[in-house]
Amino acid sequence: MIMKDNHAPPDGAVCDVVLIAGFLGAGKTTLLRNILRWPGDLSGTAILVNEFGRIGIDGDLLRGFNTPVYELTNGCICCTIQGDFINAISEMLDRFHPRRLFIEATGVADPFEILTFLKSSQIVQRISNPRVVTVLAGDLWEGREYFGPLFYNQIKAAELLLFNKVDLLPKEEVSQSVQEIKKINPSCSVMPTHHCEIDPEVLLRPVVGTDHEPGSHVDHPHSGHGTADEMGYVSFAFEAESPLEADCFYRFIKDLPAGLYRVKGFVLLEDRRFLVNHVGGKTEWVEVDEMGPTKLAFVGWQVNEGHIIEALNVCLKGPQV
Repeated sequence: MIMKDNHAPPDGAVCDVVLIAGFLGAGKTTLLRNILRWPGDLSGTAILVNEFGRIGIDGDLLRGFNTPVYELTNGCICCTIQGDFINAISEMLDRFHPRRLFIEATGVADPFEILTFLKSSQIVQRISNPRVVTVLAGDLWEGREYFGPLFYNQIKAAELLLFNKVDLLPKEEVSQSVQEIKKINPSCSVMPTHHCEIDPEVLLRPVVGTDHEPGSHVDHPHSGHGTADEMGYVSFAFEAESPLEADCFYRFIKDLPAGLYRVKGFVLLEDRRFLVNHVGGKTEWVEVDEMGPTKLAFVGWQVNEGHIIEALNVCLKGPQV
């Protein structure tokens, strides 16, 4: 049970907002988990997570830190669930009176759309002008031309950009990539990171020596970004109580179509359970102690949901439902 913060700010105080943006699998949830592990005072901190699919995975990963976490699923806060987004922020402000609110946007959200909407909403007087922190996966940078204007808007909106997963790049490419990023957004600060590990003071303090204010870029041209559905993105989920046959599931992951950008969640393989994070053709496996059902969220572009679910059902052990 989350108790009301005894260090709540006085009525009328403005809540500092940090919007965390970044494409699918960049490391946004990893950054938030790092934040929640900081040894400093996190009282007065709250988190709002937006997931494109109908089931939430990130909210489960962020609970247990004694910090309020609110999760919005089944839509994108920059387009299809704007009303739910504002209602969720209002509820958190009223209930917990946070001094600081981190908002994790879905990987297919345009931060410029979110900033524009927040500035025109009824809560604008209760929050600061949001600071945008974008997480960019280094191993996706080489293929950036395939991701379209949304990918670039996430970079252009940033005040601070974490160039993450630099361990996957040759050292000589990191410096060159940072220079290329700075050409796209000269006013942002760029920090190469591994597992989004940074000094919390760097994340929280205002950027010095820049006149880049994301909130002032409401007229930024972002044509071509409709809703995620209009752009061809699809999301779906798979849940099962029975365990999956391990070799079958490993083959399933290996044979995923290129258009399936993201698989994230928990999978029960016989007598072991793993947190699976598949993005960009790479898969991370982390064994977890807590047993439970398989719960996977998928995001892709023009992929056949039926074929994916059918392949997973083949991997189920025992009676199929």
